[in-house]
Amino acid sequence: MDWLSKYNILSKPQTRALMSSTEEECDPQACYDSFKEHWHQALKIINRAQQMPRNDDVLGVVNHLEQMVTLLLYDVKKIDQLRVPISSTSQCLEYMLGENILDKLFEWGVRAGKFKDAVRCEQLKLYEVLISRSRHVLLVHEPFLRPMLKLLNSCKDELFSKDIEKLLVDLLNQLCALLMQNIDLIDLFFQRSENNTRFIIFILLIPFVHREDSIGMRARDGLLLCMSLSKKNKEVATYIVERSNFAVLAASGLNGLYSLLPNILDDIQVPDWRRLTPDDVNDIKGLSTFVTSLEFSNAVAQVAHPMIRRQLQEFLFRGFLIPVLGPALLQTNVNEQVAATAYLELILRTVTQPGLLYALLKFLINMEYDGHRLLDILIQRVHSDRELCLVSLSLFETMVHLNCEDMMLELVFQHLQPCLHLMLSQRRLLLPLDPHCQNFEKLLNLAPSCCELPSSPRSDIHWNHYGGQQSLCGKYHAYLYDARNKISSCQAACTSWNNSYTGCDEIVQDPTITEENCNSLSSLGESSGYESLKIKIEDSSEETPIWQISSNKIRKHNPSFVDNSDQLNSSGSAGPFLTLLLEKLKNFLSNSFYINLHVTGLISRLAVYPQPLLRTYLLDDSLVLQPNVPSLFQIIGSLKQSIDEYMSRRADSGSLIKAARDFLVDRETRLINARRNTLEKSSSFNVEPEPFQRNGPKRRSLNLPSITSMFGRRPSQVAENGVALVPTEEYQCNLIYPKFNEEQHVALCAVLLDEWVKELAALAQEHMIAQLAALFK
Repeated sequence: MDWLSKYNILSKPQTRALMSSTEEECDPQACYDSFKEHWHQALKIINRAQQMPRNDDVLGVVNHLEQMVTLLLYDVKKIDQLRVPISSTSQCLEYMLGENILDKLFEWGVRAGKFKDAVRCEQLKLYEVLISRSRHVLLVHEPFLRPMLKLLNSCKDELFSKDIEKLLVDLLNQLCALLMQNIDLIDLFFQRSENNTRFIIFILLIPFVHREDSIGMRARDGLLLCMSLSKKNKEVATYIVERSNFAVLAASGLNGLYSLLPNILDDIQVPDWRRLTPDDVNDIKGLSTFVTSLEFSNAVAQVAHPMIRRQLQEFLFRGFLIPVLGPALLQTNVNEQVAATAYLELILRTVTQPGLLYALLKFLINMEYDGHRLLDILIQRVHSDRELCLVSLSLFETMVHLNCEDMMLELVFQHLQPCLHLMLSQRRLLLPLDPHCQNFEKLLNLAPSCCELPSSPRSDIHWNHYGGQQSLCGKYHAYLYDARNKISSCQAACTSWNNSYTGCDEIVQDPTITEENCNSLSSLGESSGYESLKIKIEDSSEETPIWQISSNKIRKHNPSFVDNSDQLNSSGSAGPFLTLLLEKLKNFLSNSFYINLHVTGLISRLAVYPQPLLRTYLLDDSLVLQPNVPSLFQIIGSLKQSIDEYMSRRADSGSLIKAARDFLVDRETRLINARRNTLEKSSSFNVEPEPFQRNGPKRRSLNLPSITSMFGRRPSQVAENGVALVPTEEYQCNLIYPKFNEEQHVALCAVLLDEWVKELAALAQEHMIAQLAALFK
């Protein structure tokens, strides 16, 4: 086929010159006469004795076709195809249709022997060019449509070179775009017989669904357009569901691609790695292809007819999640568990938009393996060490960020709702309002005393909101601003929850979430950053996202009349998730610094939720808890005491605290600079990280989070200080992740705790302000 590549229809200089010429520069009659002459010459070659065409024969026909297309495009280029029937104004086109030129060309191509694909290639070019120029008008002409359908049908089940595959997919994409604009023409591409119905465009696109290259991307674009067509045309939806194997291909494709992923992520080189990043997706063999396939399935679920969406969800649930992902998470090797958990977290992050989230929630909440619920198994892993703990914390951070009522009910609220975590006397005094914000003061007083700087009294740090320090460290107003934004955002996300979780309501819980109860599927408007999925969704709605709708109903009751003796006598609990998280916090001084960072971050995110049961449990010290229920205030108080006792025995405690604070600020500066350097080379990230974002995107090699950003300078301040990047990654990694001795580790924990109580105090204060504001609405 190389010999034919130089004959590109629209690339010749004379073609470009002719297409740019004006009507006055070319006589339409001369154009028409030339068009006919070129066809007569081509027809002579075609009508030769029924011998196999030679190289020169094919080349001659191709040359004449190129000239004919150039003349034809010139003849129709100034015609308004939307108002004037094209066949009545273009002599060239009228002649082409009247002489059945396209049909004769197809029949000759069938007899072309070893040049069959070369002729097919030119036909595909011809149709793609004509359709792109004439829009939908040519499709209504049988002499154009009939040979094109013959050509498309001849491509079914054929293996082609990449050149022909590209031309075929480009033509199919053009047709899909035309059908989206002219829905009435869909019927032209359905071929019906007594026992069979075929939608030829869809049939030809399906084999490319999992291709990695640009052809696969274009094919997925076309398939997504077909899925959008299914919402407008019931026959398309019925065909895809009942007569195609699309859902099976999607599920089996994910199975196959997942099986190719590494079982162990053996090149993790940094101590705080806990989630897969865009760089990991590109670097880990097969992961980019898997994510692209996953996002494509998610995009299909967003734009397709509900019948297709339900079928796709069911096949992925039963064909991928249960038999593949579930067993992968339950492997006995810890390193394999780390990899599988990281893949699950990436999947959950990838499909957090409407579409496949329903199936994932159902999988996480309802599935059991060997009598143990999957969610409970994952919760227990929070108590693991090192990498497994970090990836498990990251997984639950992602779950909590979904603002999904069903998920939060399973993790937290079903255990807090009966109020058994409170002493009996407290159950009549639920949800006290704290207008004086005593909890804010109590939290600030839990900061380690060893962190108080003589030159900056703690009272100044709390109330002198606009102090002159460059670091966010100690800038309480910044914590207030951050808390206000997070609480407001979370409140908005929870407005459609069925239950308020005040302790005054009884939850009538459906044992399984159902899609019928999550039927407010909304669309993205635009898909993810993957190029092949950037399509605009026409029917985007303002409906509430699926993950913010619960399948659980509520029934009011008076908490003063709680008379279930079994409940009253049973030992209270905050549930396994909160209990294990706070147990992990108790080990603050023995945990690694990075585990502490993510444990505190996850607890802070839980404290953002405005629901009174969770807010008061974490941020209200006036509640009297059952003796066996862990108290966040008591745990922090115990940690403060242990840290202060340890540091009081150190003569150099002041210099240790200063060194820890300086290290963390400097480390953040290096991370921000390193990320900026990375961002300049990649367009897949946002330009600037949020100053408070604990868990931002990062490279695996340098692990570039906005980690400990409460200690860091704002990005604008980093440039002012002129901190230069270190020359090598290895040296920089040693600076960012040094090894600490015992006293250095305790000093780091002290600084982290000092900043964390400010963050919690700010949340308590902003919750109080939000409560008061709600009373006066």
